[in-house]
Amino acid sequence: MKPLISVIVPVYNVEDFVGKCLDSIVRQNYENLDIVIVDDGSTDGSGGICDEFAQKEKRARVFHKKNGGLSDARNFGIKKAKSEIIAFVDSDDFVGEDFIGVMYRRMSEKNADIVACGYNSIRPKEETMTGKQAVIKLLVGQENVDIVTWNKLYKKKIFVDNGIYFPKGEKHEDSRTTYKLFFKAERVAYIPESLYVYVDRKNSLMNTAKVEERLKEREMVAREAVEYFKDDVDLKQAAEVSLLSAKYALLDFVIAGKIEPKYGSLAKEWIKKHKKNFANNKYLTDKLKFYNLISTNFGGRIYWLFRKIIHE
Repeated sequence: MKPLISVIVPVYNVEDFVGKCLDSIVRQNYENLDIVIVDDGSTDGSGGICDEFAQKEKRARVFHKKNGGLSDARNFGIKKAKSEIIAFVDSDDFVGEDFIGVMYRRMSEKNADIVACGYNSIRPKEETMTGKQAVIKLLVGQENVDIVTWNKLYKKKIFVDNGIYFPKGEKHEDSRTTYKLFFKAERVAYIPESLYVYVDRKNSLMNTAKVEERLKEREMVAREAVEYFKDDVDLKQAAEVSLLSAKYALLDFVIAGKIEPKYGSLAKEWIKKHKKNFANNKYLTDKLKFYNLISTNFGGRIYWLFRKIIHE
């Protein structure tokens, strides 16, 4: 008999979407499921929809808790999961009928601790690597690796045995957690099938405050990774490249006129100060080498002109 797999669904005020999400999980070709629905203090009709669903679906369990945010709901779900293999599905998304089955088959074939699939237009190549290799790809921005939580199947021990949980009360919890999970995994496998459908409900035109917030968060996560991997030369270098990329992202948004000029000045000062530190960094891409060259000479005017033309 195939093993039980827990699918954790955090729910908060998504009454227009959660029904479709849960129906897609029920239609999985892989039937031995433990559907863990965590109602994180919804104030609309989401909780009632979940209760009605569980009355009809014996594999589903609903937990109603005080609102604690997405990280808290996911952590709660991990603790309530009955199985040793888990997946996460956000309640405003939905999945293809092979989502669990295909990833479980690959997990078994490759003896992987984590398996990731494609979603929407993201189509990774089929590949299996060590956890450390996956971390490096993630940090230096190579294709085939994505930082999101929800397009993956995990052995629960990766969380529990290593004390890794999503940071409660923090935004962008995926980016703070995925690289740690990869690091602790012996093997990570990727498959090309797009089995997960991500529904973007946010306004694509972000205001200035949100742009700044996202850029600051990206930089902070990179700094955390540098510190987290301080005792591993390879991973520390990869994290430093991630931090450098975050600095150039700040510069680009200043050049595009989307955030205040002060962030550009600070980023340029940091890049110039740390330029020599990247001389022997083996993960520095050719593009970043070029950026380092033109952004630290002649006051960075060449880089500014080069990127300005691209934005225009």
